[in-house]
Amino acid sequence: MLASLRIATWNLEKPKPNGWSKNPIILEKIQEINADIWILTETNDAINPGEQYFQAASYSKPEWDGFKYTTIWSRLPIIRHWQTYDPWISVCAEILTPIGNLLVYGTIITYAHDDVLNGKAKIWERHYESIQSHSRDWRKLNKLLPLCVAGDFNEALSQPFSYGTPKGREMLRQGLEQSNLVCVTANHELGYNIDHICLSLDWAKRVQNTNKWQAYKTNGHPVTDHFGVYVDLFFDTSVS
Repeated sequence: MLASLRIATWNLEKPKPNGWSKNPIILEKIQEINADIWILTETNDAINPGEQYFQAASYSKPEWDGFKYTTIWSRLPIIRHWQTYDPWISVCAEILTPIGNLLVYGTIITYAHDDVLNGKAKIWERHYESIQSHSRDWRKLNKLLPLCVAGDFNEALSQPFSYGTPKGREMLRQGLEQSNLVCVTANHELGYNIDHICLSLDWAKRVQNTNKWQAYKTNGHPVTDHFGVYVDLFFDTSVS
């Protein structure tokens, strides 16, 4: 029986299918982190952790050349897919784990300037709307099974709060609380990050380790403008 479970999320900043300067480094880091469940955002089909993983992904178009807003990769079996409010951005997979099925919801909560340059919205307006829409999804899904929500939240939930707003953080706090979710990557030890992992309360209590990372190209530049984060959950294998 599996004694622990590592869940990781990372925004890859839109790698190209033939991205020779960053794709091999991303894949090498993915192998190093060795997560059981990955939630990758702004990703591409070229970023594949291996044949031992099952896949669930948001919708895509042929002209996107393999780009996906969100992809879940799981070593544990994916039982079924669940509907999300925006299947082009979010994906939800029911995953079989050693202590029961878990809904894994991967997503991007949109950024500050979405629809700002074209004059359709004010700064942060779409972000706040996105939090509200996501929160409605989480409340529905949390009634079914334990829930893991992970991805790019576009909100720093630990100091320094250098991206996001007090209003956005409070909306997120309320949305998570209403779904009995705990953001286990919102702590001062991790410092600044906007990619997060949240778990239903009973599952959050099993977390014993959190960490974040970055990966760098040969020129010293990061492969993406986001830190990746992972959490380790531990199970009591003495209980049959």
